[in-house]
Amino acid sequence: MKVLLVGSGAREHALAWKLRQSKLVDDLLIWPGSAAMDALGSRLPMGLDAGMADVARLARNQGVDFVVVGPEQPLADGFADACAELKLPCFGPVAAAAQLESSKAFAKDVMQAAGIPTAAFAVVQGETACRQKAEQFLANSGGAVIKASGLASGKGVFVCQKQADIDEGIERLYRSGMAKSAETVVIEEVLVGRECSFFVFLGEGQPTPLGFAVDHKRLKDGDQGPNTGGMGCYTPVPWLPADAGDTVMKKVVQPLLVELKKRGMTYNGCLYVGLMWSDKGPSVVEFNVRLGDPEAEVLAVHDQRDWAQLIAAKVGLLDDNREFESAAAQNAGASVCVVLASPCYPYGEGVPQKFEVPREVFQNKGDVAQVFAAAVREEQGRLLTGRGRILTVVSHGKDFVEARRHAYATIKKIAAHWSGVQYRHDIGSVLVEG
Repeated sequence: MKVLLVGSGAREHALAWKLRQSKLVDDLLIWPGSAAMDALGSRLPMGLDAGMADVARLARNQGVDFVVVGPEQPLADGFADACAELKLPCFGPVAAAAQLESSKAFAKDVMQAAGIPTAAFAVVQGETACRQKAEQFLANSGGAVIKASGLASGKGVFVCQKQADIDEGIERLYRSGMAKSAETVVIEEVLVGRECSFFVFLGEGQPTPLGFAVDHKRLKDGDQGPNTGGMGCYTPVPWLPADAGDTVMKKVVQPLLVELKKRGMTYNGCLYVGLMWSDKGPSVVEFNVRLGDPEAEVLAVHDQRDWAQLIAAKVGLLDDNREFESAAAQNAGASVCVVLASPCYPYGEGVPQKFEVPREVFQNKGDVAQVFAAAVREEQGRLLTGRGRILTVVSHGKDFVEARRHAYATIKKIAAHWSGVQYRHDIGSVLVEG
């Protein structure tokens, strides 16, 4: 089959790497892609400013069998809708269902209607109302979470334990480039427990769970510093109960699908369920309508199944009851990934020094660690770092000790001459200490 992958970040680099391993995929097209991904497929000849319908039309004309959409923005902008109009199978929800991520207010309304466990919340508009409601939550419960309802690249969430946190969160939301995302704001109580995320492929046939991962959102070791899009993660999650997957399917995923159906929506694509797990079980923190980043990278390395076949089944191109649906190949050993970011991440202050990334780090041919690229561009034949999250290093081992050792050994080599690079040293450390 010929497949089009939409996206250009480390998540899409990992998806391209994963799709190319499938015997099902004869030809991989990528749009817009990146220099680091060029060895895995051909770029669709469309500019960055191309419309969704134009990209979908070119993909169909070039004989693409199905499309895989990596990031959230094209889904919010209606890429899957454009594909549907052309009867081009697309793994990713239409814009109406993508509101589960593009509108946190919509997602909370759906959760409330479906009886899905989640934090108490209020929806507000405007800075004054945001401040008043956050201070009310802080006074009543000792904490408040301020969330931009719109897409904010993982940087629009502020957990506030004191007044100064509220002040900083509001400053970031309304005066640091996130004002559009914060036209509507969700204020929530602070949930208590341990965070994790659950991933499941949805579409034709029965749901196909990928399992759980734990993402580290804070910039610095010990969960200090600002929230980011994610600085690293690990899978599986040994501290969860044995029936955790079944619990999330029963309490969250199935009620969600029923409620969406009541609203005239179906869901096709990956569903990301962000959770807070306590003694009472799971509560939903958020939904995303795609694989996470960096969770996609760690799951792609960890999960031994053929994702191209899984996805083809979900978009109706293969039977849903084949052997590849078996989870038997999952979760042997442990996997860890660590994100390397520029000095100016996450808010873009300052001018980062360009670092040349050796091309050989992306060969990913059975090495002890795989490296995937986000903000890397080609200039005069050299791969140079940009802003934001730059690289994700992923390693699999027989246990977390081995996985961490391989990951950090690779990072040490890459970071030796990279001035100011930021990364956490404690990803998965809680699983090997003591």
